[in-house]
Formats: sequence, C-alpha cells, structure tokens
Amino acid sequence: MQSPSLPRANRASAKGPGTPFFTKAVFLGILALALLLGGSGRGDVVSLVLLRPLAALALAYGLVQLRGAQRTGFALPIMAFTALIALAVIQLIPLPPGLWAALPGRESLVAGQEAAGLALGWQPISVAPMATVNAIGAFIVPLAVLVLFAVCDDQTRKQAVLLVCAFMLLSAGMAALQSIAPGASILYFYASTNEGEPVGLFANRNHQAVMLAAIIPFILALGERFGEENGPHFFWIGRIAALILVGFAVMTGSRSGSVLAVAVFAIAAPLFAEARIAASGRVANLRKVRLAILGMAAAFLVAVAALFMLGGGAAFERLAEKDSFADLRFQILPDVLAMISNSVPLGWGFGSFPEVYEIYERREMIQPAYINHAHNDWLEVISDGGIAAALIMLVLGVWAMRAAWANIRQLLRPRGDEGRMRFAAFAGLAILLAASVFDYPLRTPAASVSFVLFLGILAAQRGGAGRSSRASKSGARAGR
Repeated sequence: MQSPSLPRANRASAKGPGTPFFTKAVFLGILALALLLGGSGRGDVVSLVLLRPLAALALAYGLVQLRGAQRTGFALPIMAFTALIALAVIQLIPLPPGLWAALPGRESLVAGQEAAGLALGWQPISVAPMATVNAIGAFIVPLAVLVLFAVCDDQTRKQAVLLVCAFMLLSAGMAALQSIAPGASILYFYASTNEGEPVGLFANRNHQAVMLAAIIPFILALGERFGEENGPHFFWIGRIAALILVGFAVMTGSRSGSVLAVAVFAIAAPLFAEARIAASGRVANLRKVRLAILGMAAAFLVAVAALFMLGGGAAFERLAEKDSFADLRFQILPDVLAMISNSVPLGWGFGSFPEVYEIYERREMIQPAYINHAHNDWLEVISDGGIAAALIMLVLGVWAMRAAWANIRQLLRPRGDEGRMRFAAFAGLAILLAASVFDYPLRTPAASVSFVLFLGILAAQRGGAGRSSRASKSGARAGR
C-alpha cells in the first residue's frame, strides 16, 4: 500500500549553481550539524564556532536557490526570522549620548556611569552588545534550515524528519548510558550541564525531556507508515518505541517534559489508530485497538511504579510536592515583569537578560548561582526585543494558526501519512511552545531547527498547493 506524502516542493529550486543532490546534502548536512552540535543554548559553547559559520554559508546558498524557485509559501516565516535578525542589528547601532540616556530604563545605568566619573559616549540600544551579536548567530541557524526546507522536495523533507527522530533515539541511548554510569564525565558533552543525570546529547535535562516529548508523535506516525507498508507488527514497534521515550522523559526528572510526554502519547496513539481503522472501514476493530492501548497504558503505569521504587520517578515526585511550583522561576517573575515595564517599547537588547537582571534582582533573591534566563522565553524575548519582537512573534503565531486551521480536518482525523505527519508537527510545535512558558528549549540550536522543521511540515500543504496551482496554470498557458 502506497502511503500519501507531503506536498512536493518546487523542483525548480534544483536549478542554478547547485544540483538536487547538493541541495539535499546542504540541507540535511546543516540540520545534522545543528542537532549534533547544538545541545546547549549557551553562547560560549565551542561547537558553535563551527556550526554558525557553516549555517551562514548554508543560508546564503539557500537564499540563492530560493530566488530561482517559484513561490514556496514560506515567505512570511522567513521574513519573521529575518526581521528578528534586523531588529538585533538595529540594537547594535550606536546612539548619541543624549538620545541613549533618554531611552526607557537607562536611568540607573546613566547614574552608575556618572557616579564612576565615566563619560556616557555613544552607546547602542543593547546594554550587552556582544550578547546581541551572539543572538544574531543563534537566529541564523534555524533561518538557514527554514530556507532550505522551502526549496527542498518532499522526499528530502521526509528524510529530515527521520534525521531528527534518529538523533533523539541516539540521545535517548546516551541517556541510558548516563543512567547506568552517572559519574562518568566522558558521557557528558558540555562543561555546564546537569552532570549525573540522563541529559542525553543535551546540556540540560529539561531540554532533553521536552525534545523527547516533541518527537514521540513522529515516532508513532512512522510506526503507522511502516505498518501500512510492511505489516501490522510495525504499528506496535512504533508504539513501544514511543512508550520507551516517554519513560526516558520521566527519568530526566523534568516536570514539564514528563507531563508533556505522557500527554502527547495518550492523545496521539489512539488518535492515529482510530483514524487508520476508520479509514479502512473495519470499525469493529476499533474496540480491540482501544483495549490494546488501555493495556499499554496499564503496562506504562506499572513501569512508572517501578521507576518510583528504583528512585527514578523524580519528576512525578516533585509534582506531588506541596510547593512544587514555588521554585525559582516563579520567584523571579516580579523582577522580570519590572524589567519589561521599564524598557517598553525598545527592550534591553537580545541576550542581555543576565546583565539587566542583576539591576532588578531583589536582595532576598541573591544567591551563589546566577540567573542566566527568565525561564519563561515568551517574557524574556519581550524584555530583550521590546514591542517589535512581540509583534514579530504575534505575526508568526497567526501565520502558524492559519496554517493549522487550513488543515484542521487532518489534525482532528489524521488519516494517511500526510495527516499523521502534519498532526505530529502541530503537536511538536505545541510542546516546544508550551515548554517555553517554563524554560528556554528553543535557545538550543537542536530545538530551534526542529521547531522550524515542524513549522514547515505543518504548513507545507498550503505552500505546495499554491505552487502546484501556479505551475499547472503556467503549463496551460504555455500549451495554448
């Protein structure tokens, strides 16, 4: 049985200085590098020295290919990421002393410089210029992947999904080794990490858990695809693999990642099975599938109980605590809101949060460890980029929701490979965005490129349909 596929990208993108093989190699190559070298969101990670220049070259190549292609349907998200880079560049432009001193929130900085006997001089909007330069490099990586996604064909996009799934399975395998030998520093790839915990190929256990949760619906979708093509046993291989990933998410001790992983499996597994059986007309088999999935759920609960007995259920134990959410990320919230209100409408500059937070940090919050992020990326982006960044995110969000609404039937009843992949992409986006309320997963290159990949898969039909329609019309006119 041949499974439906995602809409094809324009083959015209293969023309020009590159070949179809080279375009595919650039796309999958930069995606693989971002996954393997991008497990940390810190700007001082050595691997970024290799990743970001190569991403800039890949972006330049993708833009050349994009110019020679017909409309891809991804103009708005590409423009949104470009606008974020442009905004960061504007934040680096030096301003006259009088104008800079009049910017919102700069009063304490001006007072400090005057007290130290320093002349104000020309200064940019960003209070941490080098951090803003680092942010520009961070934006380039997902933009390169998005542009290349837009010019690649359906088969290459499928291979990109397989690549992300393979990376997360590898990360889960590494987490298993870290669980067996938590004291082996050779198993950890970043100097600043949750050493002794199963972080996989990431530096942060929360990022590992959230990415595991985001990839679970894709593992289920791939199991359905291979099951339709090669036999029903692949259905169960996909479900068992997804359940194992749920277990690894729980083992990290990440509360948000554990809840999201359990929730997405509980929604996606029965939804895929019911949609497939309903499409085949064998409605009588639905009861068997539901019973089987209930059995898997019961087995999972037994496994979770075993984790508790072995001391590996830290995430759920923390959720059960009386004050589990009264932790640091909520304690600093008043300071973060003060930072935003005092910097409207321009913001402090991308990447400047650690420096600015020290100004607003309350005395009772001072501790040996420093706060490097707001642990709410929605608020931190507004603090850094001001109203302009908020508007860019809003426009991108509206575009994504319109893409989801255009495919609402497939999302509610994901029949066939195309529908399941689109549902998985929507679920992956929702997981990454929801996790950003409590953390900062999208600041890692690995998660940011996965985000734009999910965004592209969700909206591919609209762009592909537009290209197909225009191509057919052009062909009809040429034949007259």
